[in-house]
Amino acid sequence: MKISCPVLLAACVLAACSPPATSVPVTLTAPAPTPTAAPVGLAPPQEIGSAFVYADGTTLVAVPHGEFTMGHGSAENPEHSVILSDYWIYSTEVTNYQYSLCVDQGWCTPPDEADNQESRSFEGLNKPVVGVTHEQARAYCGFMNADLPTEAQWEKAARGTDGRRFPWGDGEPACDFLNFDNCTKRTADVTLHPDGRSLYGALDLAGNVYEWVADWYDPMYYMSSPPGDPQGPDAGRARVIRSSGFRSSDNQSVSYARSYSSPNDHRPDLGFRCAVNDLSFFAPACHLAPAVSVAEMAAVSIDCPEISIDVQVTACRYGGGAVVTFNNDRAQDANASFGGIVGCTLASGQPGSYPLSFECRHASTAVMSSRCTYAGASEGTCPLHYVIDPATGLCAWPGSRSLGIDCPTGEFYDPVGHCCRITTGNLVDFPVCPVGTVFTETVRDTYACLPAEVVPKPPQIAEVINPPVCGNVCELTVELCSIRNLVFCPTTCSCLAVGRKCPEP
Repeated sequence: MKISCPVLLAACVLAACSPPATSVPVTLTAPAPTPTAAPVGLAPPQEIGSAFVYADGTTLVAVPHGEFTMGHGSAENPEHSVILSDYWIYSTEVTNYQYSLCVDQGWCTPPDEADNQESRSFEGLNKPVVGVTHEQARAYCGFMNADLPTEAQWEKAARGTDGRRFPWGDGEPACDFLNFDNCTKRTADVTLHPDGRSLYGALDLAGNVYEWVADWYDPMYYMSSPPGDPQGPDAGRARVIRSSGFRSSDNQSVSYARSYSSPNDHRPDLGFRCAVNDLSFFAPACHLAPAVSVAEMAAVSIDCPEISIDVQVTACRYGGGAVVTFNNDRAQDANASFGGIVGCTLASGQPGSYPLSFECRHASTAVMSSRCTYAGASEGTCPLHYVIDPATGLCAWPGSRSLGIDCPTGEFYDPVGHCCRITTGNLVDFPVCPVGTVFTETVRDTYACLPAEVVPKPPQIAEVINPPVCGNVCELTVELCSIRNLVFCPTTCSCLAVGRKCPEP
């Protein structure tokens, strides 16, 4: 973080307040091996390069037992040796998509809307969830039988055992390695910077968003912390924050930088990741959507209908109201749906075909959606030990005994199939896909996990219907009579030709 230690947003920066060290030749540490994920339900060895696909679609990477150097020589951050036990850490920050599953199950509360306007948008699915407090971050990790990493666990995952300045090594930060210094001016997809991965294969341990960790903050804690598996102070008024954000400078992105904030704070550049000790807790899912690779998508023809909503408001002098027309360049689009036409009557067209018009008298919001279709999409690939279920086209666990017997909230353990079934029986109610992919209905009732980088946004649109607030019928008639140069008759609330008499009441 910045050498002068200014206040950064809500957090007071505590890293590297001494003058910069003399320049070091710019060298890049050899790239970390890309982790190879073990089959779901089978535990890989605890060694560098080991990885495991977890219940929420994240890839856990192994951080083996051993010693590393923590800190960087300032009073609040002295260099010292720490020995940590084995653990696994999320290779990516928790995404909006993952967090929404927890919200939908009632375990988590939604992120702050002002901080995170993309939490439910298609564009934000694979971006890190932000706008969450420390307790909200811990709640999600608890949902996944995990916890926030301790400060020591986080720093070892970022620095490795060779004391590197940045997760990728000692080479100076660049936009190829991390999202910083307004490279994108906003949060980015958590899989976007593979060249910035750490020794263990974790991404975005610098840049993108700051991250909550488990520890309470104490500026002097390192002076008395235990040498093995330090858990942080027992209590405090602030929690530690690690990493850096999309607006951070290169000095703020070093792996040993520390900051802190009130546990109730939330920001648009503050998220989290989880750490896991027990891989065997959850049983594998009974069904998963098959994954289609980027290479396989090259042969796929993607067809997205063009839709729109036309709202024409009618002035009171012409009767008031609004005509709402739903348009679709597919006259017969079985995938399209519409709604929000409160107090409306069919004006033209036939339901199930387009265009379709309604006359509306009340304010509401008209909505319309459809979906893209994917001609030529392959069946996709199932995780090892899964097989395609010909009845559903989904990847099915074959009934082999698994490591765990517990399931995430919203699922229950099937003792016959040795796997977790969705409580509702409907895959779309718990659509888990690997991070970096999007759960997609390729054709009706057929699902796959498609690479996010090639999946277009599903067609959807909303338009406000706001007809004018007109007076009662007689008031409208008065205006109409005036326009037509007729005489208004109050006893019959009608217009009469000039010279005719209005009947007595």
